Amino acid sequence: MSLQTVVDDVKGRVETLTSQGQKVAQISLDTLKQTGEIVVDKFQALVKTESEAAKELYASAKLGLDKAIADGLKAVAAAPISYLPPKDKFVTVYTDTVTLVSATGEELYKTLKTGFSSIQAEILGEAPVKKVKAAAKKATGAVKKAAAKAA
Repeated sequence: MSLQTVVDDVKGRVETLTSQGQKVAQISLDTLKQTGEIVVDKFQALVKTESEAAKELYASAKLGLDKAIADGLKAVAAAPISYLPPKDKFVTVYTDTVTLVSATGEELYKTLKTGFSSIQAEILGEAPVKKVKAAAKKATGAVKKAAAKAA
């Protein structure tokens, strides 16, 4: 085997590995963009939900306090629970939060799993999963729309 053959063989392998590395980096970046968009969207939804719930609970607590002050100490001592905010509001807020966080976790898991599968397919030389690129483009578009809307 001549030296030129060995050099050509190594050069071919390096070019292949470089190409795969670039594709893996692109898939990783696309996956990262998509997960970032998921986290931002869900966090904004969580903040909105929690702030609305906090406002409602504050208003309800203030109403109960005002009622307790107006009714007097004897009335409050006789039925203290009637001056508290309704229990269902707390349960609703908790349920909404758990649902949102669970959905976010599932969505992130699916996205990362798809990205990992795409990277694995690229390394093994199989056709990469196209979902990550399409989803990343969609996420990037959504970020641009949100930024334009905010501005």
